[in-house]
Parts: sequence; C-alpha cells; structure tokens
Amino acid sequence: MPLKLRPTGLGSGIDKDRPDYGVYSGEWEIGRIYRTRGGPESLPWFWSMNANGPMTRSDTVATLKEAKAQFQKSWGAWKAWAKLEGVE
Repeated sequence: MPLKLRPTGLGSGIDKDRPDYGVYSGEWEIGRIYRTRGGPESLPWFWSMNANGPMTRSDTVATLKEAKAQFQKSWGAWKAWAKLEGVE
C-alpha cells in the first residue's frame, strides 16, 4: 500500500495557504510533511514520522519530493526494524 498525503487543514491566518500534509498508510496517520515558515530558505520542508526506533524520524529538506523520498526511506527502515517488512 503506497503512502498517501492528505491536507491537514491545520493552517489559519497567514499560514492557511502553506502546504501541510498528514502522511497515511491506509487509514493510519503515520507522520506529517509541511512547508515551514522561517528557518533557512534552502530547507523549507519539514517531515516527521510518528514512530520510535533507531532510524531518522524527522528532517528538513529542500523540496517536497525530497521530503517524500526521505519519509518513504525511513518508513521502510521502521518496518524492517519492527519486523513488518511485508506490511504496507
């Protein structure tokens, strides 16, 4: 099952038009990816995964594409660590 992004709808005021997504595996929200306000202009995207384990669980990156790729890599590492490799 591929990961899917869904708008969170959390933004309001000056942030209402800023991209902000929940990351889902099926119906389970497993993380978030959003465009930050402030911080380095070269790293405007933040991603985080709602899981514990030895893998990278968050980072700031240059593009939404890179945020998705890093999230997917960490999700795969988490599934391997949790011994759920065959679970989408």
